[in-house]
Amino acid sequence: EDVQPTDSEKAQYWDSKSRGLYLQVSKAGVKSFFVRRKVHGHSERLFLGRFPELTVEQARSKAADFHASLAQGKNLAQARRAEFAELTLGELFSEYVERHAKKSRKTADEIQKNFERSFSHWKKRRLSSISNEETEQIHRNIGNERGPYAANRALELLRALYNKAAEWKHFRGDNPTDSVTMYPEQSRVRILQADEFERFFAALNEETDQDIKDFVMLSLLTGARKTNVLSMSWADIDLRAAIWTIPGEQAKNSQAHTIPLTDDEMQILKRRRKDQEKERMKKPLTPEKTHNHFVFYGTGKTGHLVEPKRAWNSLLKRAQIENLHLHDLRRSMASWMANSGA
Repeated sequence: EDVQPTDSEKAQYWDSKSRGLYLQVSKAGVKSFFVRRKVHGHSERLFLGRFPELTVEQARSKAADFHASLAQGKNLAQARRAEFAELTLGELFSEYVERHAKKSRKTADEIQKNFERSFSHWKKRRLSSISNEETEQIHRNIGNERGPYAANRALELLRALYNKAAEWKHFRGDNPTDSVTMYPEQSRVRILQADEFERFFAALNEETDQDIKDFVMLSLLTGARKTNVLSMSWADIDLRAAIWTIPGEQAKNSQAHTIPLTDDEMQILKRRRKDQEKERMKKPLTPEKTHNHFVFYGTGKTGHLVEPKRAWNSLLKRAQIENLHLHDLRRSMASWMANSGA
């Protein structure tokens, strides 16, 4: 307690009773205990704690533990360095997005939202600090708050992160998702019912937003996935041959998929192409409209329209239809084709 700061940047006071133990005092008066010892010809130093939170006797005890561990072949200083060198969950996720997610079929934005909703409070946690018990608890909490589907997608993401960490040699410990049981999921079978057709199309005809109207119609007619329709590019459409080719990097199985276009689909696409050409001739492109190679171009960072939840909910409200998702249009298309003998 009588040790005072000096004019030097750091002053060191060695203990006469414990080997390698010393008190370091900064110019600001901060007092820290360290223990130092040579190991295989190299000087190793371990921070023990600060005074007065750590007493002299406690520091001596910790220093003795350090020496005892060395005698057993364990270097606590080395272990401490390895701990601080270990990635945090947030750091691993950033690398996961750059090295893996941006190449996969799922968009990085969707994965980012999943991570932020589920694990934002774990961003600064070291990978080895996250336990199986904690993971099981957060899976249960998400299930209670947002449902089994959201809980399972969060668990899948965390499992993928740790698997990649092991593959990239960032982590050698156990995956904390091991032994966490997924919630059972019921496959959704909702399609547009016969008694809903008239109300649905009447509401769609009243839609004033032409982008939404065309998007819904193309989704119905092509039976393509929502994300594929939204990101549809003119470069992937052969208007002469009436063919739309979904690139492999956008397809679920990573293989290019070709969709023949019917007359109704071609009418929508040709009209949109013509309207975009007219708009381009009227005025020069502004920076936010440089992505007009998309059929449904937008002003956001993706360059195209994103999921139109508000417009879709408004459409269902006018049609007096409940519990119908955009993806259900794909099932509806498959059902109609099956019923017609296709």
